[in-house]
Amino acid sequence: MKKVKRKVVSTNPSVLLLYGAPKVGKTTMLSQLDDCLIIDTERGSRMIEGYISEVNTRDELIETLLELKESKDVKYKYVALDTIDKIAEWAEKRVCEEEGVRAIGDLAFGKGYGMVRDKVTQTIEAFKEVTEHLIIIGHRKVAYAVTDGSTIVVPESIDLTGKLKNVIMSGADAIGYVYRDEDELMVSFKANDAIEAGSRCPHLKGQEVKFEWKNIYKEKK
Repeated sequence: MKKVKRKVVSTNPSVLLLYGAPKVGKTTMLSQLDDCLIIDTERGSRMIEGYISEVNTRDELIETLLELKESKDVKYKYVALDTIDKIAEWAEKRVCEEEGVRAIGDLAFGKGYGMVRDKVTQTIEAFKEVTEHLIIIGHRKVAYAVTDGSTIVVPESIDLTGKLKNVIMSGADAIGYVYRDEDELMVSFKANDAIEAGSRCPHLKGQEVKFEWKNIYKEKK
């Protein structure tokens, strides 16, 4: 084997995870990204213009995926899953139907949660194959914990549970928290005691920037 030093392949995130409060402006921002297909699972795109595929069930989501795979003429540079929360909910419902249980916790030894995780991650991997850049949108989850009688705030994160959240976050090249600073929409890739965020991309690592796509996806020089 020869020693071959590989050059940088890309500095932009292939998988971008963005989360924040509902109606903060995430979907509206997606409509401003050129050549982006928004896969809307929550009917949140009806007041915006753009390339939009509204899906209401897991089956419709898979149909959209198959159409993208089979299409030779129509390709999108960006595909946005809006939201991952709903996709996880559908996966859980499907596992319960397939296993004949009412609730995912009814399956012994946490088996159900693993099955949900597999369905969601397989879906994400499949969508990565049909686009250059996958964007995953999620809602925030604010959690609290009681320690020695005192209530502490657990850092805000995407509204998913357990290992599924960890797998999706670890698979993202950049994780941004979307918020408003007065009238300015911002996105933070800087983790702190209040939020979970981060980036492998040098230009986003530790940054808090105005939410403009040119700040996230840098043009090749």
